[in-house]
Amino acid sequence: MKGPNEGDESWGLAKYKEIIEPEKIVYTDAFSDKDGNLNANMPAFDTVILFETAGSDTKMTVTSKVGSREEVEKLVDMGMIEGFTETWDRLDELLAKLANKR
Repeated sequence: MKGPNEGDESWGLAKYKEIIEPEKIVYTDAFSDKDGNLNANMPAFDTVILFETAGSDTKMTVTSKVGSREEVEKLVDMGMIEGFTETWDRLDELLAKLANKR
């Protein structure tokens, strides 16, 4: 990820634990450097994404589990909620574009 200021970069590493198509994705998400070395100063967290049929749509439920309240606060303070929101907004835009191509 790149921030608005020159040199603002954040790297991440996802390790997939389970993928059951088309139902579920389970992975650990951690901060790293550009070479994939984990950043021990930042919390890692486990994420489960569930996909369910909802009529003609798909319902996606995302649950992330962090170790402690302090780790959650650290992630929130650094903008994780805004980052996730931007990610899902971009996914919505991509899916809309793909639907229009059909």
